[in-house]
Amino acid sequence: MSKSVTLFLRLCQGRLLAAHNPERVWWVGARITNLLQKLSTMPSGCTVQHRMVNGVPVEIINNTSVHANKSQTLLFLHGGGFAFGSAANYRAFVARLCKKSGIARAWVPDYTLMSTAPFPAGLNDVVAVWKALVCEHGQDELLLAGDSAGGNLSLALCHAMNKECCRLPARVYLSSPWLDPSLGENDLHPEVIDAFLGRNESIARDWLKRMFAAPYANVHDPENPLISPLLGDLSSLPPLYVQCSANEVFMVDSLRLVKQAQRLGTVCHVDVWAGVFHDFILFSPTMPEGRAAFAAAAAWLGQGEVRRPPYFQNRIRQLSSPL
Repeated sequence: MSKSVTLFLRLCQGRLLAAHNPERVWWVGARITNLLQKLSTMPSGCTVQHRMVNGVPVEIINNTSVHANKSQTLLFLHGGGFAFGSAANYRAFVARLCKKSGIARAWVPDYTLMSTAPFPAGLNDVVAVWKALVCEHGQDELLLAGDSAGGNLSLALCHAMNKECCRLPARVYLSSPWLDPSLGENDLHPEVIDAFLGRNESIARDWLKRMFAAPYANVHDPENPLISPLLGDLSSLPPLYVQCSANEVFMVDSLRLVKQAQRLGTVCHVDVWAGVFHDFILFSPTMPEGRAAFAAAAAWLGQGEVRRPPYFQNRIRQLSSPL
């Protein structure tokens, strides 16, 4: 990991943990993601459209490369703890993902953040956009991806569509997903030293609950599978590919996911990377580990292939189901 990235992480950690109320944390998070946006550049051969889709603002990334697979469409759900982040923040990242994977287009909704309205407002927006995507591109192979809280919304969307007997994506990619905001007990209990939140896991989980989980669930039961999708029926999910860090609290969610998938026969591949941090794929332009993870994510989304990077094999704990 580069010294500049390490320094940036330490600065972010200090600013976040020094904030003692949710609104302040969300404000700091928004400032950090806006800074990352300024440091990102759009790749050539991609254009951006802005549309209102069922009342939700959506950025549509078009990959105009001659090699783009015009029969593939991606829905990407951005992270930010349900409280910050935007389609604009992720514009360059999603455009690069489309180019690397060969996907012709991606829809990135600006779903309602909990700073405006808590659950289920954001998920309702995601469901509305997905239904419009199915109507408009139903002839395509439809794909789904999300990072962190966007990974949560991705699985919650699958649960919601299963309930309504609606079409699911062909496959799903998740980066460092937060799948259990109920922050319940688990039967794995690995020791986690979070690169962002420090060495005391109980303090980190309490901070997450106060700053994000409780405000997001609001008056609703946090064990509702649409809030904590890890607690839902995982037997009818599309094939999944997940990447996370061994140095993040949310890693446990990915371990629980693949463990349940193994029991249910759901296709799920989880790569746990050592020596990196939460959502490290977002640093793919500057970090070798991020670039390798990015290439693997693109291969999964574009071709449905699990191509684990050989150069970093000794740093990846590879878990798959069915066994």
